[in-house]
Amino acid sequence: MESEELFTLDAKNGYGKKKGEKGTHCPDRKLITPCVKELKHYLGVNGTKADPAYKQVAYDCFKTVYETKDDYWTVKNMTHLLLDLDTSDHNFDADRENSEFYQLGIDFGRKLMAHEECRQEYDTKSPLQCRCPMLYGKIILLKLKNAGKWKEAQEMFDELKNEEYYGQNRTFAKGEMFPWANIYQTPQIWMDNLRTEAIWSDEKSRKEIPIHQVLEDNFAVIKPEVVNAFNTSFVEDAYRFLYKGGDWNQIILFHGRNYSEACEKGLPNTCAILKKHLDKRPQHHYPWTSNQNEQVVLLKMTVGTDVETHCGPANNILNVHLGVDGLEGAELVVAGKKLPLGRRQGADVGRVV
Repeated sequence: MESEELFTLDAKNGYGKKKGEKGTHCPDRKLITPCVKELKHYLGVNGTKADPAYKQVAYDCFKTVYETKDDYWTVKNMTHLLLDLDTSDHNFDADRENSEFYQLGIDFGRKLMAHEECRQEYDTKSPLQCRCPMLYGKIILLKLKNAGKWKEAQEMFDELKNEEYYGQNRTFAKGEMFPWANIYQTPQIWMDNLRTEAIWSDEKSRKEIPIHQVLEDNFAVIKPEVVNAFNTSFVEDAYRFLYKGGDWNQIILFHGRNYSEACEKGLPNTCAILKKHLDKRPQHHYPWTSNQNEQVVLLKMTVGTDVETHCGPANNILNVHLGVDGLEGAELVVAGKKLPLGRRQGADVGRVV
């Protein structure tokens, strides 16, 4: 089969998303993608029957795009496509160690980061906005880490720390373009002069984060409402792009400075506790960088759910977890350290981490 005869290198409308899926990773993106015909034949989307014979044809088309196309939106879209950033289906990164598509997606991402339209966001955006190189640097590092390629991730991290930028309005010396302190914390937005600790000690957390003690003191009230809430219509899919196997659901209680209907109606006593104590907190002095800055969310996973290593959008977010139910053997892994979510061995009593 002569693959060159089948190539559709001119950018076309994207190959589509599954019905009911939420918006793209970057909602302002122009959704145009080359190799649409090859991709539809290979994956079998939008009613087209999957044909494994098109695998090499599709790859050759993508590779040709990588070698010949420098359009910003094309490179950006191919990065999203091959790294499965806009879909809950793991089309290309299911076998990360051996997937040539996945590796090509990493290459597209590095090409995107080097593109002038990406780099110029250091000139056009403030440090409190999401800049293109920081976002895709974070994404690629996470993809490498989740593929078990820590050596490559560390090499890339070191390379980024040595990059410089000389724009029309701003200059960034080595260490300033990517101001991350370590490879475990690489958000797309970085605020200087904030204390960085992977894990707060129990003593320090109780002293400096009042909600810590409130959650543990009210565990007997919170647990039955949380358990019952997951049998209601307030449940929705959570972070589908972060896992392949298992099940992960959520109920949002507080978001965008507002308490949700789920909080008010589904967990009235828990909601009253949150209102009493969260509303007492002094207003923070830094502006919000994302809708995750002040948020209360219930999360439920089935046993065996394979959550990927991930990192939040900014370093001004402090996560406070309370284990609620099914805690035997449940743990968080933060910067390589395992933290049990149960308060005592063998006891189904939650503690704050």
